[in-house]
Amino acid sequence: MRDPSRPKNRRILLIDDNEAIHEDFRRILRCDAEPSDFERLDAALFRGRAGRSPVRFELTSATRGEEGLEKVREAREGGNPYALAFVDARMPPGWDGIETLSRIWREDSAIQAVICSAYADFSWGEISARFGHTDNLLILAKPFDPIEVRQMAFALTEKWNQRRALAEANDKVSAQYTVTRILVEATTLTEGVLSLLGALGETLGFRFAALWLGDDEGGGLRCEHTWSAAPDDAAELVAATRGARFARDAGLPGRALAQGEPSWFVDLDAVDDDARARAARGAGLRFAVELPIAVRADAQVAAVLELMDAAPRAHDPGLLDVLLAVAAKAGHFIGSKRVEAALRRSEANNRALLDAIPDTILRISSDGICLGFKASRESRPTLRAEDFLHRHVADVFPARVAEQITERVALALTDEATHVFEYQEQQGDGAREYEVRIAGRDEAEAVVIVRDITERKRAEAEAEARRAREDALRAQNETLAALSTPLIPISDDIVVMPLVGALDAQRVRRVQETLVRGVASRRAHVAILDITGVPQIDGRCADELLRAAVAVRLLGSEVILTGLGPDVARTLVELGVDMSGIVTHSTLQDGIASAMTASAARGKRRRRRARARR
Repeated sequence: MRDPSRPKNRRILLIDDNEAIHEDFRRILRCDAEPSDFERLDAALFRGRAGRSPVRFELTSATRGEEGLEKVREAREGGNPYALAFVDARMPPGWDGIETLSRIWREDSAIQAVICSAYADFSWGEISARFGHTDNLLILAKPFDPIEVRQMAFALTEKWNQRRALAEANDKVSAQYTVTRILVEATTLTEGVLSLLGALGETLGFRFAALWLGDDEGGGLRCEHTWSAAPDDAAELVAATRGARFARDAGLPGRALAQGEPSWFVDLDAVDDDARARAARGAGLRFAVELPIAVRADAQVAAVLELMDAAPRAHDPGLLDVLLAVAAKAGHFIGSKRVEAALRRSEANNRALLDAIPDTILRISSDGICLGFKASRESRPTLRAEDFLHRHVADVFPARVAEQITERVALALTDEATHVFEYQEQQGDGAREYEVRIAGRDEAEAVVIVRDITERKRAEAEAEARRAREDALRAQNETLAALSTPLIPISDDIVVMPLVGALDAQRVRRVQETLVRGVASRRAHVAILDITGVPQIDGRCADELLRAAVAVRLLGSEVILTGLGPDVARTLVELGVDMSGIVTHSTLQDGIASAMTASAARGKRRRRRARARR
């Protein structure tokens, strides 16, 4: 999984108090334009061609152990460690080579080391006692052979690079295993994402991680989860990241989403148009990789995994393969958790809807066994699920009700129709009415819904009684209305309407309607309107009465107004009511006599015309 194009680490640190030794090492490890004798020997030893590119070493010098330790520390913190250190055994004054090397290994345990000694300063037993049995250490006796020095330099730096490649491969495999375990064990999306980000940061050596999830509404990205190896240093970056939204082509994650492929930002110093990139640089981060994730649930939703580090990283195909594998697992995890969350919401909604139904609901098998039970909200305290579940309906319902349920369950499973019946049950607070609805759910079971309809039945009975009372009252009112405006026929062509009591607008309209309809239906020639019993009359009522008289005249009949008292007459005069065309008499008797006389005259005229036609 190591990138073969990545240059190998050939950095060597020489710690010796003798300047001549430094000059010898520079000469031995030099890389001139023309191959030296040493390089020809190197090519011969490693079966290479004399003209091949020589191995280039980078040599750094230190004259004291303290100085060498500081250079090792600086190189490691800068992300460019030494692969090999040549350390002189004796460096008076200060630390000797053994002390120097022990401190260096506490700072960087991966560095390869060679102890250079001209004397038997330390026995192998003393060295073993100090360092234990280690394969990171060789002994080089002075005076040394240049070929031996160069061969050690090549072999030990190559060993360091191989170990680094192996460690990186192990880290990547470990990262995949850890991610898989985390995503399998996580119970929620938040739990899995937070553990995923932390695992990637710790196993792959990143300093900051974030997951941007697709925003279904806007089609962009939103970040809810971040991880940082140094939260205090990354506080500004976290604040600029968590809760932030980016459009599809905005910001570092948005660009990766728009491109649809991983974006490798080798150096964030080159990104000037992004506030988060500036915040990352403020947190000491210089490298970022943005990895789009395909999340498939009900629809394809995008996500982006973002990882940052302090040291720039060259493009690493091996690391990219690991991240792509992680992205595939993360996409599957996010999609499955989205589906699970949707299912939980749906189940919660269904449960809420079911709980809101004020009925008792049972699932009954074809053989009458209760498989499921939900009590109504108004159920009696003694109505418990354990009293119904896995019991036959005959054990929990009255015998006649259980028989009806069993019969209708069988029918519902056959014809797939809904069957309804009602029953009554005596309880402590009196009789209760129930409605039972049975519908086939599948071939094996039916749903039975038992609803308490006592209040509905009571309300229906009350409504029926109220309608009966209203009908009776309406009939009574109609009778009273008819009595209050009677139309009395006294001959074939004469009708009389005597009015008694106060007149209001509603009664006057009824007078008008009854009078006009009666005259039209009876074909009366004279209508006598007697207001002897009316104590007083206002202008509006007078107008309505005159309108009735006009309507009667339009039908070809004559109106006689009788019973005008002094007060009513004065009121009509004061109101300026036009009485022209209306015959008036002081008493009903006079009015009837006048009408009878006029009727007799009309009869004689009709008889004369009849004789004339003969």
